[in-house]
Amino acid sequence: MRGSGVWALVLVLGMAALRGFLGVATPVDLLYEGLALLLGAPWVFNLVHALPFGDAAKYLLFGASYLGFGAFLLRTHRWPGPLKALAPALFAALLYTLLGYGPLGLGGGNVALPGLEVYPVALGVGVLWAWPGRLPPIDPGRRKTLAWLAFLPIALSRTWAEAGRWIARLRGMPKETTPVAEHYVVAKGVFPPRVQVAAYRLRIHGLVEREVVLSYDELLGLAFTEQPTALICISNRVGGDLVGSSRWRGVPLAALLRMAGVRPEASELILRAHDNYSESVPLAFALEDGNLLALFQNGEPLVARHGHPVRLLLPGLYGMKNVKWLAEIELVNHDYKGFWERRGWSDRAVVKTMSRIDTPVATPFADGTYGVGGVAFAGRRRVARVEVSLDGEKTWNPAAIQPPLGPYAWVLWGYRFRARPGRYPAVVRAVDGEGRLQEAAPSPPLPDGASGYHRRTIVVPRA
Repeated sequence: MRGSGVWALVLVLGMAALRGFLGVATPVDLLYEGLALLLGAPWVFNLVHALPFGDAAKYLLFGASYLGFGAFLLRTHRWPGPLKALAPALFAALLYTLLGYGPLGLGGGNVALPGLEVYPVALGVGVLWAWPGRLPPIDPGRRKTLAWLAFLPIALSRTWAEAGRWIARLRGMPKETTPVAEHYVVAKGVFPPRVQVAAYRLRIHGLVEREVVLSYDELLGLAFTEQPTALICISNRVGGDLVGSSRWRGVPLAALLRMAGVRPEASELILRAHDNYSESVPLAFALEDGNLLALFQNGEPLVARHGHPVRLLLPGLYGMKNVKWLAEIELVNHDYKGFWERRGWSDRAVVKTMSRIDTPVATPFADGTYGVGGVAFAGRRRVARVEVSLDGEKTWNPAAIQPPLGPYAWVLWGYRFRARPGRYPAVVRAVDGEGRLQEAAPSPPLPDGASGYHRRTIVVPRA
């Protein structure tokens, strides 16, 4: 049993290396995907965010998946050789079936199968696992070292993510256009799916006059539109950093729907992605201006973590509706509940007006005044004005707003004031273009996005 434990750990670490360095999907990724479904359940979401590890839950679950698969291998260590060799492949087949990829993961759904290399990897692991000449016993000291190494990829991935966020926040005012490397990333999985451009096909079907299937090159040949657009995650908390604004370029969604010919009875679009994610949006909204199938971000082709090769961009809706790695669009005449709606999140997912203070230390100016600033966003309603209070909300003062780069981009705001050195309780709020004041009552992200004013103690330094 001791030798089996060491060999199981070596195999699990080998799969982690395949995934981390080469992007090869393994049976552990399927296990993680299945466990990740639990994180979307309302009671689980509230629980993990109430505990100290909060946003780290995804990474802890990722580590638990590797430990779980290692435990599975140990459960099979006394099986006959042939069955033992097939065990990881049977494990993958069962998970594929349970996750909705069709019987044994061999089709039956409309979503492209991610990671077809899962089966070869599983068979390879199984053959090594059943090999009669396993590694010799390892002393306890080295065994502990191997155990710690098992957590290294998870620890590093979490550290890099947190470091990036803190560095970005310490720079003070964000840029009008968020660099690709600094734009927030949220997905149900730890690793983005690998979608080859040469094999990519976008399928538009369902209640249409004609089914349309377009390759990546064919999409590149269509008329493009570029627009600055902000995206915000529905799980973003008041004052949080899960929001960014980039320049996106792609094909108007309405043009593609006209190409297919929408039938009169159609009322909704089902959007499916290459990572088995699905969402929906009303047809009436999908036909509005500004909705894009984006292929470029800030002038460069999409990178994997932001949806390469094609993602959907629906200004004014939370990020959960802006499907990455888009595989197909199906038009239907019923209300479809997407991945997160089935777990208690908003069906409409319309962005709430938000504002944020990004400068904890006021900036001195030559005329003796000080300045603070941040961002505000109200989706398609746009931001009409921003107000700041430095005296416990007794008075509200209008802030200056920098003209946004486009109707769907965020706005940068700034407020200059005179004050003595010290600490001041700053509060910010915004008013949208329809004259509605940002919601003051605090509420958590679940189910339809956080609300409340962002409050921050501002330090006025000595000149």
